[in-house]
Amino acid sequence: MWIKSLRIGAVVAMVSFAGTAITGDLQGKLMFEQQPMKMAAAEAACHDGTSFSILSIGDVGARDCDDVTAVIEVPGLLSFLANNTFDTEIKGVNTLIPEYQEAYGTHIPDDPKYGEQAGTEIDYLPVMSVTYWGFRLMIGFGGIAAAAAAAALWVTRKGTVPQSKWLMRLAVFGILAPFAANSAGWIFTEMGRQPFVVAPNPSFTGIDQVFMFTAAAVSPGVSRAELLFSLAAFVVVYLALLIVEVRLLFKFTRGGVPSAMPELLHGGDGGSSGGLDSAGGDDGTGSDGSDGPGGSSGGGRAKQPDDVLGFAY
Repeated sequence: MWIKSLRIGAVVAMVSFAGTAITGDLQGKLMFEQQPMKMAAAEAACHDGTSFSILSIGDVGARDCDDVTAVIEVPGLLSFLANNTFDTEIKGVNTLIPEYQEAYGTHIPDDPKYGEQAGTEIDYLPVMSVTYWGFRLMIGFGGIAAAAAAAALWVTRKGTVPQSKWLMRLAVFGILAPFAANSAGWIFTEMGRQPFVVAPNPSFTGIDQVFMFTAAAVSPGVSRAELLFSLAAFVVVYLALLIVEVRLLFKFTRGGVPSAMPELLHGGDGGSSGGLDSAGGDDGTGSDGSDGPGGSSGGGRAKQPDDVLGFAY
């Protein structure tokens, strides 16, 4: 049962990763068109070009891009991600900032709805340290999850699991990979659209008509203390739920199937039929000491199927 569930989950994970890669590529091309600054910040692409940055060094939080240097690049890949060509230059941060300023202004409108942000200068560049690493962690953790699924299919191809506790412990921690990818992608999405809470939405006429600055989304009736309290309350609640969930996982995994379904051990209503402790015994032998179904010739305990999770804890 454990082997079957593991292999089904691995197949679903690999298919899901492939589907996410396809839809992610389509959404990425749309993002290049509608939110070019987000992708430029994700690449720490200060200047126009076609290369995709594998690694950039310097102060990626700098606002003028002067301290950012690409160390490892793949020529043409950024252009391909944007529009399926390898030679179309993609606008960088230094090119996009003047365009944003011309389209949406250099300062937040002097309007009461913007509160204390009214009249302040607009910074159209998101925090590149967040967008740069958020984008890569999203892809990286997703790839780790897919690789772990492929490895699980390989090591269980013969119907057994490896007896390495370290490998199994890594597998348990591997459960966190898709959640980490999801979180990194969500942070990248939200932080990458700053200073907009609703990014400019191009209409069919090509005029950006729908957008909202983050400064306008802050409720004037909510104080910083109230925001902090509500955030802390959510953290405490979800932390408590996490502790309960982990304790239950450990309890039932260590106890095996009987701990979660004791009726299998005691024959449902406590009778002798159908249970693991029925007349046939739970050691694979009959009541007369002879070999029962699945029993060994020596009257010993029957070989149990591999428990994928049990010995990992």
